[in-house]
Amino acid sequence: MESSEVINSDSLPDRINKRDRERKTIIERRREEKQQLTVDNEQLGYFKDAFYASCSQIKSLLDSAPSTPSPSLPSLFDKVSKEVLTLKNYLSQSKIFLKVYDIRRAQETLQHLENEASELEMKLLPKKKFGFKNRRVIKKPSDTKTIDVTDGLKDLTLSEGIGNGTTRQNNDLTGKFNDSASTITGKTDQRLILDVENVNKNDVLLSDLTRCRVIIYGAPSTVHMVNIKQCTILIGPVSSSVFAHNCNQSTFAFACQQFRLHSSSDLSIYLHVTSRAIIEDCTKIRVAPYNWSYEHQESHFKLAGLDAKVNNWDSIDDFNWLSYEKQSPNWGIIKSEQRVKNWDL
Repeated sequence: MESSEVINSDSLPDRINKRDRERKTIIERRREEKQQLTVDNEQLGYFKDAFYASCSQIKSLLDSAPSTPSPSLPSLFDKVSKEVLTLKNYLSQSKIFLKVYDIRRAQETLQHLENEASELEMKLLPKKKFGFKNRRVIKKPSDTKTIDVTDGLKDLTLSEGIGNGTTRQNNDLTGKFNDSASTITGKTDQRLILDVENVNKNDVLLSDLTRCRVIIYGAPSTVHMVNIKQCTILIGPVSSSVFAHNCNQSTFAFACQQFRLHSSSDLSIYLHVTSRAIIEDCTKIRVAPYNWSYEHQESHFKLAGLDAKVNNWDSIDDFNWLSYEKQSPNWGIIKSEQRVKNWDL
């Protein structure tokens, strides 16, 4: 009896000490969580102040463009481009403590600035129209027709190609592209090529294409793809953005700074993107690293200002899936053994 009392007497302080340690651990964990929340809030506050202050400076530069002498405009737009790229990198590095809403708002702000810069540059510094050479296209025996689009580019008009989109979409695109843009519209069962001479630093529009194979060499400024079905589209490094809408049952390969995909399904995309790609209202999107290559491609990466070593191909923000805990079911990664190895041009 005495022995039992001794045991109970000895174990009571141990139990008290254990509970005290547990209580202190809980208090310490809560204190750390509170400190982390304070740090995150401070980081978010600093990010917003710095980010949107820089955006305001860029907007001021763009507002001054119409009154800037023509010889100074190239350097102004070059500065804007570099500032936007710096903010993209800053946003990418800050995503660890940003909420989805903050990321989305910042990305949309940058996109708005990019669009405004692109429209102003086309308006204030119109590019020279294409000079078309008389050259003979050697057709290869094939079931599908092969065309060098640059020979007949001047005969293509935007109004011919966008018949399936909404009226607002047509007007927006028509206003965005001028005569210097490379456009391929309204084609079926054809093999189409745009060469370096007519692509470098120009905008490209692909619309209403069905069962076509499109090959674009060089470094376009921006690329828009609308109403694409059962096509394979291969594109060199794009200096700014690739926008795609209503694309289905197709395979794409391209490199760019920013990629946005809307209202599309059943796509295999071989992607090189230096920011984070964005999808919205999309399903069955499959991604893999960009692996199409061609002669002089390395120089085109430099011309486009893309870092070949920075590729966020598997970092995709789905605006229809805002959960951090689970990946969006709307996109996935193509298994290595299922990826295209030989594009067989």
